[in-house]
Amino acid sequence: MGEQAIFAIPDEVCEKAGLAAVWTPAGKLGTYAYRHVTVHSKDQASEFAPCTAMVHNVRTSILLFNPITRKLINESNGTFIAVQKLASNAAGQDIRAELLKFSRQYRSIVRAALENLQAEVKEETDLKDSCMELIAIFYNVEFVWHLCEILFVDYTPGDVVLPQLIEWVRFHFFHVERQAKTLLADISVADCVGAELEPEYWDTLIDLVLQGRLETARDLLRRHSQNSTEPFKLIDKLMRTMPLYNIYGNVSLGDFNLRWRTWRNEVKELLDLSKFSSRTELELLVKLLAGDADTFLQVKDHCKTWYHFMASWLLYSDPVVKTFDLSYHARQCIEYFGTVSNLKNLDKILLALMESDLHQVIKLVDQTTENGWFAAHITDLLYHSGCLKALDNPQDMDIGSNLHEHLMLEYGTMLMSHHSLWQVGISYLDYCPKSGRAYLEALLPTLPLRTEARALKIIQIAREREMSNIVASICKIMGMRSYKRHRLGNALTWALRSQDAGFATYLANKFLELYSLEGKFHSMDLLDNLGSCMLVSDRLTFLGKYCEFHQLYHAGEFRDAAVLLVSLLASRLAPKTFWMTLLTDALPLLESNDIVFTSEDTYELLNCMEELLGEGYIPDVGGQYSADKPKAVKEQEPLDVNIMEDKVKLTRLALARNLARALNHEGCLLD
Repeated sequence: MGEQAIFAIPDEVCEKAGLAAVWTPAGKLGTYAYRHVTVHSKDQASEFAPCTAMVHNVRTSILLFNPITRKLINESNGTFIAVQKLASNAAGQDIRAELLKFSRQYRSIVRAALENLQAEVKEETDLKDSCMELIAIFYNVEFVWHLCEILFVDYTPGDVVLPQLIEWVRFHFFHVERQAKTLLADISVADCVGAELEPEYWDTLIDLVLQGRLETARDLLRRHSQNSTEPFKLIDKLMRTMPLYNIYGNVSLGDFNLRWRTWRNEVKELLDLSKFSSRTELELLVKLLAGDADTFLQVKDHCKTWYHFMASWLLYSDPVVKTFDLSYHARQCIEYFGTVSNLKNLDKILLALMESDLHQVIKLVDQTTENGWFAAHITDLLYHSGCLKALDNPQDMDIGSNLHEHLMLEYGTMLMSHHSLWQVGISYLDYCPKSGRAYLEALLPTLPLRTEARALKIIQIAREREMSNIVASICKIMGMRSYKRHRLGNALTWALRSQDAGFATYLANKFLELYSLEGKFHSMDLLDNLGSCMLVSDRLTFLGKYCEFHQLYHAGEFRDAAVLLVSLLASRLAPKTFWMTLLTDALPLLESNDIVFTSEDTYELLNCMEELLGEGYIPDVGGQYSADKPKAVKEQEPLDVNIMEDKVKLTRLALARNLARALNHEGCLLD
């Protein structure tokens, strides 16, 4: 095992008491101070109290969270969603052609990320080391993806894959083409091949032949000073006439095989006639064209890797090789370069691909160090192309779909642990039909609510997925946060968003308490425009209607205000501790020149006054509360007994006078 990294946790309490840890959602390890206590421990106060208790979140370093790879994550997410929409609308249709386009789109995204990383390396920034690591990783990712695309996504008639394998080798071992262009430029300056260019010249020709770049090889041969001699003319003809299979060339496999064998027999015949014995370099090239095994082993170092060697060997020995034969040839070539047991992870993935062992491919890909991006997206592509059905067996028909969902869940969960990529992670969990919703319900509440905008975004996401419990939880947290900051209006807004009746009632009581103390309402704009939201709770309904009473009063609509005040008392919406305030609010209306309260209204107000006296909420005529006065009244008495007694006397007097006036007025109307 390699050397393990040690991380220091800056916490004095943890250092003195000890440390414990638990796994938290999104792959984090929550560490905190902990002292183990058993039944034999002495029962005493902790020697660390009082102290500041902290939880430290520890997680593994994630390469994908590098700022430069953000574009890769976001662009690939767009392609991923497009694939899901295509699959959902397919309705049993063959979508392999469209999936091939998306596969190439994924690869172009990786290539663009590689270019960005290489540009960053050239600028010598602090991210250079991590960029170099990412370049190595994503180059291999694109390399493997390309082969996977050839073997499993791109449908080839007749299952002939060698033409695509040769293109794969050329695309990723492009140094040969660059080397040839440089050499051609040098020869053009010198008019012919000089002695100093001879070794490089022939090595380049061997490399070109091994990659099947015969046109470039012919161009190089024509630059040689002896190009007019018979051996050069013969090899030029052989390269020019070599049959190359094209799946869209309207040539059947049988016709191609006949042409290729005829051509190969011609090559061997020329070798047998020693037509190239005068130039050993040319003879070696012709032996390669003839597919001579010993010659290929002689130049295998030009290939560097077993898969490059395999493609070159098959080009000249079996150009119409089928996919199911690749496994045999791969293992044979591996033996030429070592043994299967000594393969690196990349080689193991390529071998598993050629053996069509997708389970092993996905397992090895998932062990790479780019944090699951490759495994999730390539598995998703294979899943929708139907390739993962081969993993199912009669006992378990869901192996492929379970593996697909598992990787989606892992990748989505990892993204949700990032402060700005969490929304991207949600889009992956949404397409996990079995466990995606359960993961979201566990992860959404753990997202830090740093700002109200972020909280609103999370609420919107939860509402779209009908997760009402998460909406209520977040609204309660944000509401309590606002309440602790003495922002009652904002707290009430959060309570209304979640339709939390209990919290709305609690806040409405706080508004009423402040009004009782200060004689004015806070956040009047909100309270005046509650509308139907006031129906969330009875207490909030009372608060809204009470504010409406004040609006009517200040607008001079005294009769409407009086009717509303009486209805608030008669409906018992108002808390009894607030009834005296309502009766006090009625005093100016009772003493007005116009008769605002009818006799019926006045009787209702008198009944409320007597009910308060009987239950001990206000003092009787002697200035005494009843013995069974409610505890709530004992704990909060904003006015002293004398002031309350004066209010009671004034209210009783005003009620009596208004009753007399109202009865007299109503009697006159009857007459």
